Amino acid sequence: MKGSPKIGTKGEHQFVVEPKHAIDFADGRMPAVLCTPWLIWFLEHAAREAVLPLIEAGESTVGALVEIRHLAPTPVGRTVTCLARVVQAEGSLISF
Repeated sequence: MKGSPKIGTKGEHQFVVEPKHAIDFADGRMPAVLCTPWLIWFLEHAAREAVLPLIEAGESTVGALVEIRHLAPTPVGRTVTCLARVVQAEGSLISF
């Protein structure tokens, strides 16, 4: 890694919720909405965007701990913007 990211560095990942991103148990009473595992996947990509300029050839990123509250449903067809901000960086350990 080319240095350490500055506190406050931001990354963003925007997407449209597709049927493949929705819960698989939706029915007539429960609408098809974004499932939490897919939300985490997109959040991890937002975090990666924040540090991408510092990643050298052959390097990558990987999430190790996720603490999340998925508070509102997002229906299929809606656009979601995931934002990640560096809040702590110690060597290769970065918290968003």
